[in-house]
Amino acid sequence: MRYFFTFLVITACLSACQGPETSVATQLPYSIKARAGEEQAKGFVFHDRNENSKKDPSEPGIAGVAVSNGTAIVHTNEEGAYELPVANDAIVFVVKPKDWMTPVNEYFLPQFYYLYKPEGYPENYRYKTAEPTGPLPEEINFPLYPENSSPEFKMVVFGDPQPYNITQVDFFAEDIVTELIGRTDLEFGITMGDIVGDDLELFSPLNQAVSKIGIPWHNVLGNHDINYMAPDDKMSSATYESVYGPATYAFVYGDVHFIVIDNVIHDDEAGSRSYVGGLRPDQFEFVSNYLETVPEEDLIVMSMHIPLVQHGESFRQSDQKKLFDLLKGFPHTLSISAHTHFQENKLFHKDSSDWQREEPHHHFNVGTTSGSWWNGMRNEDDIPHTTMRDGTPNGYSFITFKGAEYIIDWKVAGSLTDHKMNIHVPRGIVANSADTTLLTVNFFNGSEQSELSYRIKGESDWKPMQKVWKPDPYYALLAKRWEKFRKMDFRAQWAADTTIDLDRIGALPGPVNSSHLWEANIGTDWPPGRHIIEVEARDRYGRTHTAYHMMRVIEE
Repeated sequence: MRYFFTFLVITACLSACQGPETSVATQLPYSIKARAGEEQAKGFVFHDRNENSKKDPSEPGIAGVAVSNGTAIVHTNEEGAYELPVANDAIVFVVKPKDWMTPVNEYFLPQFYYLYKPEGYPENYRYKTAEPTGPLPEEINFPLYPENSSPEFKMVVFGDPQPYNITQVDFFAEDIVTELIGRTDLEFGITMGDIVGDDLELFSPLNQAVSKIGIPWHNVLGNHDINYMAPDDKMSSATYESVYGPATYAFVYGDVHFIVIDNVIHDDEAGSRSYVGGLRPDQFEFVSNYLETVPEEDLIVMSMHIPLVQHGESFRQSDQKKLFDLLKGFPHTLSISAHTHFQENKLFHKDSSDWQREEPHHHFNVGTTSGSWWNGMRNEDDIPHTTMRDGTPNGYSFITFKGAEYIIDWKVAGSLTDHKMNIHVPRGIVANSADTTLLTVNFFNGSEQSELSYRIKGESDWKPMQKVWKPDPYYALLAKRWEKFRKMDFRAQWAADTTIDLDRIGALPGPVNSSHLWEANIGTDWPPGRHIIEVEARDRYGRTHTAYHMMRVIEE
């Protein structure tokens, strides 16, 4: 892979040459004329052969590339030209097509957009936004570079880094980023929102850390990434836009169309922190228009921060239904979110939801890099044991694509690649003492399509385990310890010790029911001594993962 470090520039073009066409389901017109009160944005998408980000006379335009103003979409003509209407607060952007790459800046952030903010933003914003851009340029041109893409590729997904201070950025850099440096098998990465925790000045140091992985990095806006001083939802993403570009956009790798949605609806009151999951009408318009260009056989990945799953109407059900209506014609779909700080594979079925196809829709709510908000006691590297509330250790996901098929894997930070589950059983089981002894397995990336079984090696045959809906027993134990610390008023006892930074010691949140927990009653009818518990977990992709745990049995 190769990437070019450059910023998008606005250039004058003397001529355009015919370039290669891209494959789309519906070829849209290259021009939509401005109406009263609008201006006409125009320019070229071109092959930047000399990599100077300027459209030189000898550089050909690229036909069939989607360009958008945030709602409407056009396709470039044979000369690579496009025309779009814009208002006085708009972002014009190119949809990265298959086999082409946009420039990236020094932080590996894709430079695929032009902010048109002639008047800037209100002065009462606490965090910096885009400077006034002035009049609309004569041309807005987008350079692209050939990419040797393959239908098979791998991406990495971060959920909620969410640092609230520079120390937590350090946690993230040391715990997550460091172990990804030097990898050559990753095409790109994406952070699923809550890039930072309310302090938007942390965008820069966070981006510096992520850039060390050395691959293009896309981003999703989260509820802790918005500017709370915004008077309405559309303007709440102003600071995010000044760093990352449009909060609702799309890009293509291989046969996969990634549609990124800002689904955080900010309360229409400056200073309010209230929000709900959903989409504005202009966002639905963009999604609908883009889906017209997607071939039916391709895979659509909807990327958002707040999960589609309703938890007390946290995502508006009416908006979920509208999204499902838009996707009903596509047999290959996946949606990804973060936000909740626990991991869940949710399947929407036709007979129990608004999903309309026979095959269920898979919604993956990815666990978080920050775990339980960087809380918990420190490990040997002085980084919190920040296990999530469902018992999933903090980490990140890999998604491997092959055409319209995909496989999702969870990687535990700082652990071996094959660490797929935690096994729990009481220590020191007394032989023949009781009828019930629970074996519990937290299969981190498990779902209703997973099957688990166990055996006591040399003592029993394979037996199935039952999926349950309850808290992880290990995490419940951790939470009880924190509750004891609270009752002991440990912060007051430690306050006199100047070597302890109390702001860096946070209590773990209470446990929640886990969607990937299995149990079996193994009883106590075992001979005294050490025994090996072997667990096999079959995932939704047909793969089998094996793990072992030691069991100690003592005399009555």
